[in-house]
Amino acid sequence: MSDGLVLIHCAPSSLLTHVEWTLSGISGTPIKLNWVADESKPTMFRSSTSLKCTSEEAATLASAFLNLKQLSFEVIHQQTHGGSRWSFTPALGMFSCSTDEAGNLVVNENQIRHSMEKAGSNPLKLQAELRKLLGQAWDDELENYRELIGGAESNHGVVTAEAERVSYSQNIRPL
Repeated sequence: MSDGLVLIHCAPSSLLTHVEWTLSGISGTPIKLNWVADESKPTMFRSSTSLKCTSEEAATLASAFLNLKQLSFEVIHQQTHGGSRWSFTPALGMFSCSTDEAGNLVVNENQIRHSMEKAGSNPLKLQAELRKLLGQAWDDELENYRELIGGAESNHGVVTAEAERVSYSQNIRPL
């Protein structure tokens, strides 16, 4: 078991119980989240929690949340020598990546070579391909939500570089 961080960025009120049931099913213990209403969308809620889980359980959780298509979420799993992150928005679908021990996204040489081949000699196309590899569209869409999470890693005892990166913004309000 290692550290996990679950960030529910945006969930309609109709799915709150389903999110808790899914988390409880993966963790094997009942989980009740502290939901906070989104000030700009009063029918939408957000929450975060830490979770001790295996990498397989984190992947299963992300897949299970994928079935709740109206959620925007991130599942972050961190081990001593790396981990994984899954990000989902209804508009973009799922993005998953490996992370190193510091929580940085890991892109392998074959992925970079493929991007270079697709781009040819066009530097703008190369930039677009690299942005895809880095999940830039997900970061752009989720960044506003991340700013609202505030200190999720310290609130739940999960101290990873990835969790810190997710909630790095200035003047963050804790949940």
